Formats: sequence, C-alpha cells, structure tokens
Amino acid sequence: MPDERAKARILRGFQDLLPPRARLRQRIVEVFREVLALYGFAPLETPALEREEILLSDMGVDANKQIYRFSDLENTSIGLRYDFTVSLARTVAANLNQLQLPFKRYQVGPVWRFDKPKAGRYREFVQLDADIVGAAPWEPEVEILVAFAQALSRLELNRFVFRLNDRHYLSQKLEALGVDRQREKDVFRVLDKLRRQGEKKVRAELTGKLLLQDFDSALEYERMQEVAIPEEAADGLLNALNDREGLGALLRPLLGRAIEDGVPPESLVADPSLTRGLDYYTGFVCEIELAGAESLGSVGGGGRYDNLLERYGTASITGVGMSVGVDRLLDAMELLGLDGGVPAAQSTAQVLVTVFDDSLVSQSARIARLLREAGVPSEMWLPSGNRSGRTLSRQFKYADKVGIPLAVVAGEDELAAEPPVVQLKDLRTEFGQEGKQVAVPLAELAGRVRELLEA
Repeated sequence: MPDERAKARILRGFQDLLPPRARLRQRIVEVFREVLALYGFAPLETPALEREEILLSDMGVDANKQIYRFSDLENTSIGLRYDFTVSLARTVAANLNQLQLPFKRYQVGPVWRFDKPKAGRYREFVQLDADIVGAAPWEPEVEILVAFAQALSRLELNRFVFRLNDRHYLSQKLEALGVDRQREKDVFRVLDKLRRQGEKKVRAELTGKLLLQDFDSALEYERMQEVAIPEEAADGLLNALNDREGLGALLRPLLGRAIEDGVPPESLVADPSLTRGLDYYTGFVCEIELAGAESLGSVGGGGRYDNLLERYGTASITGVGMSVGVDRLLDAMELLGLDGGVPAAQSTAQVLVTVFDDSLVSQSARIARLLREAGVPSEMWLPSGNRSGRTLSRQFKYADKVGIPLAVVAGEDELAAEPPVVQLKDLRTEFGQEGKQVAVPLAELAGRVRELLEA
C-alpha cells in the first residue's frame, strides 16, 4: 500500500520563520513604526484581497503578470495585493470626507507576487510603506527620506544609498529626442531593467530587436514591437542617462534639505537611469541600496504619483511614498552579520522557573506569575509526558538551548524559610564561578533579576 502521508514541503517562494528570524523581522518593523510615529504617520489597514480591476489598472504590464488572481465562490474576479499603494488610493478616494489632507499613513503586512524566487526575493513577503497624500513637492519627499534614513541607522544599516531621479527629467529627454509621450511608460519599464540586464539588451528591447523567446508572452512581445523607438533615439536616451549634472540641478532643493535634516551627503546619489517599473509614478523616484548587500538588489523604493486617484474623480490629489521589503532587509542584516539587538534565541523569556517536584508545581506557577506581573518575561518548566524528564539538569539544559539566561530553583526548604527565598542561577556563567547561584528573598527576586540582566 503506497505511503499517503503528506510531505512537509513548503511552496516555492514562501518561507517559514523560526523564532530567531521572526523576532528580528519584528524588530525591523518596530523600529520603522517608532520612527514614523515621530513624524506623525498613523497606521492604516486594508484587505489582502482586492477586486481585480483595482489591482490591474495602474500597475503596468510587468507587475500585472505577477498578481495572484482567481475567482471567489461568488464568481468575483479578485487578486492578492501586489503592494499597498493601489489599495491606499482606493481607500483615500472612498473616505475623503473622513480624512484631513495631507494624510500621512504607514502600513505593514504581507504582499504577494508571482515572481521568480531567488536570494532576497520571495512570492510572499512583508512590506512596509509610508505615504503622504495631498502635499506638494519637495517637503514630503524630504520627510520620508529623512525618516527612512533614521530607521535604517537605528538598525545599524548605516551604509545605505538613496538613488534618486525624477521622471519629469526623463520625459524632457524623450521629448527632445522626438519620442511620442504615449510611449513613455513602456520606455520607462524597459529602462528599469538597465542595471539587471545591461545596456545591450535594453537597447535591443527599446528598438524592437528582441525576439519572441525573450519575452514571457506573445502579447508582451507584440506590445514592445508597437512602441519600439528609432535607434538614434535609443542611443541618445542611453547617452543622456550619463548626464548627472542636469538631474542634480533639478534635485538640488530636495538634496539640500535632506542633507540639512541629517541624511549623509554620500547617501544621496542622483541617477538618471532610475525609473522604477510601476506605471503610477509621475515624478520623483527613489531606490534604497545597502553596501555589502548589493547581491540582494534594492531593499526599498518609492516615488511621487500625481494621477493615482484620477479614475476616482480626484485627480488633483497627489501623493508620495516609500516602502521597504522587510524580508529583504532581514536577509541583508543576516548577510551583514547584524542582529538588531535581538538575541538569537528560541524563547523570549529571561527566566526559567524550574519545578523542583510535583508537590511544588503551584508554588513555581506563583513565582512565574510574580515575575510576569513585575514585567519580567518568564517561563515555567512544562514537563513532557515522561515525568522523569523533570530533573533539574534537564530543565537547565532546556533553558540553555532556547536561550534563557537565568533560572529560579525553589525547593521545599527555601519556600518554608522566613522570609521565603529562592535560588537564582545564572546560566551564562561557568560552573563554580562566584555568583553563579545565589539565594534571593522572593520579594526581591524581580529586582535582582533586572540587576543581573543589566550587568
């Protein structure tokens, strides 16, 4: 008879996060939340599922083909969110009468993309966005750049670079080269591949020289054949991408303010080749890179969108936002050997309250409760089905393996003393070392634990 047991396999592009990695991910999110709150950003939540037409209308060809789409039991065409910006636009349009502009919000949660998995790229990952809706350049851009720089610095990711561009600058270049404005978005999507695919392949795609086999679908191939620009225009555009002085002049107000507010000048780089692949960007665009983690690609990015609310009849409301891929930041920190101040431990407890024998379970539970009420994260030993597993040596080994630094031993004699005492054992010290185990009055236990942990 064949073995019908399921294999413990995970879907390609998805991941399980064991406690040490999950705690570091939480720390990244906590830091960004703390910093964004300092700037007045409020949390916003939107559904993971959206109607298909909401997701598809502003994303662009490359993004649209990565959206998980299906029909629900009511035969409604829906999709999993690809990012948060499109949902933000729908939410703002539907709740304008309840929102005061400018509206500053952040959002964090999983998003889904049917992408090709590789290092730092998953099909499900946590993203964190911050947006300012209803404010004109350049102050909102500066505020977001400064806030993200502060968050990265708090995580000890000090070697970050903001690559900056403005799509208006590229539009001017295309207009000077005689390229129809109707082709802009397609040209921008191709230019977005420049750093990944190189100038030769990008030039071939811009001029319609790539073959069908180079595209994911015949439809995409036909579309690029229709928008192909002349070879002279392609050469002129690629040459123009080396002109950083003109772009630097355009971005000078933004760069000056960002430096004034504490962003290191070496972290701000004007890059005319940067376009961002999503169609809804209309002006300022940015990507974040980390020195030493270049193999993972950019860890975040964003830009200004002036027309995202257009189809809802609110075209005059503009916005600017930035996002980080939390899981890519997580991969970068692990690659760079940074822990964010988070212990690489399975347990979050700082104390294990041991159980001396079965008759003292309730007393051990009371000690654990007293520690928790004092704000000290604590575990009480939970035996397995085998009662012989309650030996103190086994309990100490458990604490050591899951990263709990201290243990409390409360025997019958200690608890019967007046006042009651417990033995506080520091599992981080060598056997026989002075202070390894000390008797502590029960009433003073929480304070002594804090002293040991802060020493």
